[in-house]
Amino acid sequence: MMKPGVSSQSGASGDDRGAGRRWWVRFRVIGSSALLLSLLSLAGPPAAAQEPEPVPESAEPKQGSTVLVIPPANRPRPPETEIKEQYVLRGGLDESRKRQRFDQASDLVTGYRSVLTLLSTGRREDAIEALYAFETAAMEGRQPAEIDRLFQAEVEVIRALGRRDVESLVPVLALHHEAYPMYVDRGRPFIAGHASRVAASLADLYAREGGTEGSRVLGARALASLGIFAQLSGVKLQAMGLMLHALQFDPDNEAALLGIATVHERSGNYHRAAERLLELLRSHPQHREGRLRMAVNLNRLGEVGQARVLLEELVSEPTLDWVGSLAYQELGTLHREAGNHDRAARVLSEGLERFPEDGRLRTLLAFVLDHQREPKRSLSVIHELAGAESSATEPSPRRLYGIGPQEAYKEALAGLEQSAAARMPRLARLVNPGGGDRPAGMP
Repeated sequence: MMKPGVSSQSGASGDDRGAGRRWWVRFRVIGSSALLLSLLSLAGPPAAAQEPEPVPESAEPKQGSTVLVIPPANRPRPPETEIKEQYVLRGGLDESRKRQRFDQASDLVTGYRSVLTLLSTGRREDAIEALYAFETAAMEGRQPAEIDRLFQAEVEVIRALGRRDVESLVPVLALHHEAYPMYVDRGRPFIAGHASRVAASLADLYAREGGTEGSRVLGARALASLGIFAQLSGVKLQAMGLMLHALQFDPDNEAALLGIATVHERSGNYHRAAERLLELLRSHPQHREGRLRMAVNLNRLGEVGQARVLLEELVSEPTLDWVGSLAYQELGTLHREAGNHDRAARVLSEGLERFPEDGRLRTLLAFVLDHQREPKRSLSVIHELAGAESSATEPSPRRLYGIGPQEAYKEALAGLEQSAAARMPRLARLVNPGGGDRPAGMP
């Protein structure tokens, strides 16, 4: 099995994609036993630069030497979203403890600490319901703009805990992280935004104040998963801000790189999407969804040969997942569009044997067979379509591709929850030293 190497090519600005100077950077070849990284700079003649020739249909790529090249951008690209300042708690844990004037500020602090005491006993489901009851009651009859008073009261407790033990903040981070989708599901958008802000601020605070590589990675994981959920919810600007923030602490964060690439892809900015996917494959060269998305975007950029190589690698692997199914669809389509209908039929037939419930594969194969003037085989394939689709239990591969990086979100969330559970005793020692359900005094 070949392992994809990665390289990048960025061109000078201009409308003519074939004109100007051509630069090759980040050339990388990944072998089976080692990863070689080098930079190769080639300057073409100033009059005209040749586009890379497509890989011939009959040519087999050399083992362990796949090279990915992104063509120059043929139009100006808008800058990525700047990181939003409201996610950063200025001053960190050493911020002055001057209490701002809240209405019933002490009640807010006491109520929030009661939630954290319940959380520290391990009753997570009860704690999140208690948080919902507390925060909705705190905002009852108030304008959405007044939610800052609730935020400041909770931050006062969070900073006090962090000053004594910064690791105690991880379970609190996980609580607010989980509250974000809960508020979205229950139709409370303003408090959902508050939950996202608290969780992101906690992640930033822990990443900065933890002082270790582990704290930075964990903070980035939380920021990235918050960003992916915002992306899945359709809040594009917030999603980009959170995921870009995650890369400040962990430039190789898988979820953030994949999520940012997906946002660009949905916006039609395939060149910038490919650049972010290139970063992902540099640190995670065998990432299946990343390789699939790279193939799709390279094809959109006219790099059909490279796209085909990536897709052939994916379908040659034994993993049976939606990525493999969609790779068969894309590879069969590439062969059909190139006029290689025999090869398209073979690829799609092989895919259908491995993924018999994929209705899209069945439809594509029937279309190719019909084009080859094999109506009987085409009808036989299409007649089984209804049964195949009715037996499918998961969303279609194309649907999963369009939704976004759900698997990366689940993996990041699972890692955060595991870290929170390991640190729960540290939170309990601060907010519940007696082991009961009554909140202790301020730390």
